Amino acid sequence: MVTDPAISVVLATYNRRALLPRAIASVLAQEGAAFELIVVDDASSDDTARYLATLDDPRIVTHVAETNMGPSGARNLGLRVARAPVVAFLDSDDAYLPRRLSAPLAVLAADPTVVCVLSSARKWDRDTPREALIPDVKLAPEAFEWALLCDLVPVESTSITVRRAAALAAGGFCEALRRTEDREFLIRLACHGAGRLISDVLWEKFWSHEGLSADWNGNAAGLIALARQRPEYVTRFAKLGSYLATKILVGHLRDHHYPAFFRDLGALRRAGLVPANPLAAIANHREVKRYRRAMSSAQALAGLRHAPETWR
Repeated sequence: MVTDPAISVVLATYNRRALLPRAIASVLAQEGAAFELIVVDDASSDDTARYLATLDDPRIVTHVAETNMGPSGARNLGLRVARAPVVAFLDSDDAYLPRRLSAPLAVLAADPTVVCVLSSARKWDRDTPREALIPDVKLAPEAFEWALLCDLVPVESTSITVRRAAALAAGGFCEALRRTEDREFLIRLACHGAGRLISDVLWEKFWSHEGLSADWNGNAAGLIALARQRPEYVTRFAKLGSYLATKILVGHLRDHHYPAFFRDLGALRRAGLVPANPLAAIANHREVKRYRRAMSSAQALAGLRHAPETWR
């Protein structure tokens, strides 16, 4: 066990035995930061527990859940038992790149007003890599919250580094969500301090057929669940909720998933995310799309303060 780690890495896993060695090795290769790696086995039914029992690196701490809690519950367990003042997360099908721990730690050490650091990534579309870059920008709490609500900032759990005290004060990850739980967590975290985006490519996301990001069929249900936790998507910022919903529907039409289109159209309307008037839905989509395009540059994002006055 590491004495007084500067940062705790929480790796929650469920039935990913084949992928764990890559993820764990990427953490153990990190330099420039004293860390502990907390692996939470979320009651896997494969031989994950047997594999974890073979690891003897003193920096690794394992916890095996008695029952499956889902990704949010497993991460929350890791967050509770973490001993460091800063916590980073890692999905078991992702991997860290060099400086994944030291770079965010340097940002947090330099600016006590920042509670969260997000970084760029190398993403693999099956066998093809691309760099998903974000700008170097600091967002004040209200701007950070709005950027997260409006999806101006990409969010994936492996990108997240947070101050543990603020994360606990925000209540951790919402265990009722199976999708977008990382974004919803950061929306609540934003009221505790600023967010810092850094352009450094510090982690890799690999393609996985089992990953939720590959399951387009559940996107509407995921948005509806998010709106239950964040009702502003159907109240104050109904234009934004309508945009996110129609984006899913347009995707169904583009990919010729017509049964899914009609199924999700009804569900999204019942949830209040799609206006009954199709012309209103189209107008909302165009307005939000124009706004998001205008806010896509680093300069625009750096000048962000809050939601447009006409949307509030």
